[in-house]
Amino acid sequence: MDKIDIKICAEIHNGLTAPERGNQNYLFLSPVDEKYAPGYLTVIKRPMDLGTLKKNLDRDVYASRHEFYSDCQLIFENALLYNKDIPDNKFVLDPARSMMRAFEKLRKAAERKAARLSGGTVKADSASGSSSSTTGKKKISIKVKRKKSTTDISKADEPPKKKPKLKLKMSSDKSSFSKSLSNAQKVEDLPMTLSRRAQCYKIYNSLKRRRPTECRWFLKPVTDPMIVRDYKEKIKSPMDLGTISQKLDKNKYNTVGEFVDDLRLVASNCLIYNTTINDSFRPVAVDFLTTTEELCRYFILKHEAPKKPYRSILYCWVECMKVIDEAIKLTNPDDGHQTAWFFLHPVNYFCGGQWPDGYLDKIEKPIDLGCVVKNLILGVYDSVDEFVRDCKLVTENCRKAYAGDASNASMVDKATRLQMMMEKHLNQLVIFDKSDKGTKAREKASKTMTMKRPDKEFLKGILKELRAATYTDKVAKITESATLHFDKPVDTTIFTDYTKYVDTPMDLETIAKKIDQGVYVTAEDFEYDVSLVFKNCERYNLPKKNVHMLTIGKHTAKLFRKMFAEKMAAVGGGTARRPTLPTAANRGAGGKKRPPSPLPAADSKTVKRVSILVKNT
Repeated sequence: MDKIDIKICAEIHNGLTAPERGNQNYLFLSPVDEKYAPGYLTVIKRPMDLGTLKKNLDRDVYASRHEFYSDCQLIFENALLYNKDIPDNKFVLDPARSMMRAFEKLRKAAERKAARLSGGTVKADSASGSSSSTTGKKKISIKVKRKKSTTDISKADEPPKKKPKLKLKMSSDKSSFSKSLSNAQKVEDLPMTLSRRAQCYKIYNSLKRRRPTECRWFLKPVTDPMIVRDYKEKIKSPMDLGTISQKLDKNKYNTVGEFVDDLRLVASNCLIYNTTINDSFRPVAVDFLTTTEELCRYFILKHEAPKKPYRSILYCWVECMKVIDEAIKLTNPDDGHQTAWFFLHPVNYFCGGQWPDGYLDKIEKPIDLGCVVKNLILGVYDSVDEFVRDCKLVTENCRKAYAGDASNASMVDKATRLQMMMEKHLNQLVIFDKSDKGTKAREKASKTMTMKRPDKEFLKGILKELRAATYTDKVAKITESATLHFDKPVDTTIFTDYTKYVDTPMDLETIAKKIDQGVYVTAEDFEYDVSLVFKNCERYNLPKKNVHMLTIGKHTAKLFRKMFAEKMAAVGGGTARRPTLPTAANRGAGGKKRPPSPLPAADSKTVKRVSILVKNT
């Protein structure tokens, strides 16, 4: 396939896997497990899923975009074929049909764009790649002059019924294809180069150093057996800092935007899952995300300007989260339980994974507060109005679905109370957005943080202290310099295959020269280079199973991280607080001690983390 075809296929795939389609696409992201679908491979001769589709696309398996279309359509045809005669699997059929319609819209929009890029007209392609015959007339490119739309290929709609004004244009417009896949923001998919990956490492290292107390909750996946099942049911895209680090090390990120989305996903997952009243995890996630956004603006946006490598989060996202927090705090007057409980997650979560009968026929866009939070943090919303619209839609859907149903009158009552409370705060948010305070807040949010250039003597002191460190072999009881093997550049005449494993060599002698030359603009630049020395050691020696070098590298890297954090804390460049060990009391996610709660001890007894499964809402 040529570049245009690859771009088209990537946009369609991203449109199908977009967060706003999370209520439908989660069934098709991975291969079907026959353990949960008996006889699947007997009925379905050629399985296909969105994950496999992406792998095929990355490996250049498809000769044309029409082959990609065929496999894409096959995903949903397989779902309809296998589940059509199974009454209990109706919850699969509706999302499959919805995704099929979405694919058709995306394909048609992509074909229109392809025609503009190639300077021709749109062929009547089918998903299998067939096309109608064309005449011998000269092809022309038609540019439709219409009012700007906030939609794009991932939210493509059918052309308007009214006949638009046409403007003939003989040349193709290739620049029009560089629109964002998820919203109206003009985001460019910047490939992850070595220099950009270095910036991502700086963000990751700086975040852990500046926010050690917050980051400790997100270092590893949630594995606590008490909550892991409930967590996986609520969180469809788990993410943690350890996984992000591994993806960076293995070069799994194709674009800078994917890295930023994963960092944001860590915070959004925490906010979506931890929804008890005054939950102490929520401010932790907000602080984590605040620092993340500041670092991303400094190390990515500042360096890539005027390009826009990732979606911008709303300037007032913290104020938006306060609206969600107020909704979470609302309680029922009769029993004191959370009013918003049944609006925090998709309806099918409370119904054993299935949508209530007729629900999807009545509700055009199922949405919940968890989905709103995810859209907000991942930058799906372009304006406050879009956030407000979705917040209102959460309760409107409930009232519309259960209107006139006496058995669900209590749900309608909860939706009404929640809507009244939220409207008050949403109206204040809209007023703030249009006020002078909102304008000033918007300007403030667009500014990047300032970082003081590190003093040369300060960096030399750290390097001198690191070079003086020692390592004692536990078995041989031999003490040697911890940095002996890292002080000089690696001799590639001896280690002839070194450059096959290491793309950016680095050593302490080179770092010392860069300090003298004033190369380091920020402390993070220095930190990255020193960390790179030990990462290179791991990359080269791990495949060769050189245990001694690996052990020295890990030991010295740990010494440097601790030393650097303490030195930076002393000059006001971070905090040296170390995570405290968990105790048996007050354990939370992952079996760790929960962060301090803002509630008094007497009131905290009433705040319980519960997981319930309701068959009918």
